[in-house]
Amino acid sequence: MADVDPKLMTFVEAELEKTPDISTNELFEKAKKKHPGAKELTVRQFHARYPLQVKRKLSLAKGGGRRKPRRRPRRAARRESVREALMRFASDLSAAEERKDLVKLMSEIDRYVDDVLEAAKR
Repeated sequence: MADVDPKLMTFVEAELEKTPDISTNELFEKAKKKHPGAKELTVRQFHARYPLQVKRKLSLAKGGGRRKPRRRPRRAARRESVREALMRFASDLSAAEERKDLVKLMSEIDRYVDDVLEAAKR
């Protein structure tokens, strides 16, 4: 990792504490006036070494940082959910005693399709 000047880091921390929404360019100009070592850096290097690190540290202290990735349910759980939706359809289909019950069930087929799709993406 690149060398970090502790005095410059303290200065940046203090400035960001006073005015958290200060632009990197303004902060860089102030730093160049107070710390000659900052003149050797580009704005991009300065930002990466100082303000970005300070902001990251503050964010982590507040409980921020990287989010944990969402875990998808295991394949077996999805399979079971799809199976359950299809078994419900089969049960309703076998319960249809008359032709009108069968027609009514088939007219509601989209509900079963939606259930299967929902179960599959869980």
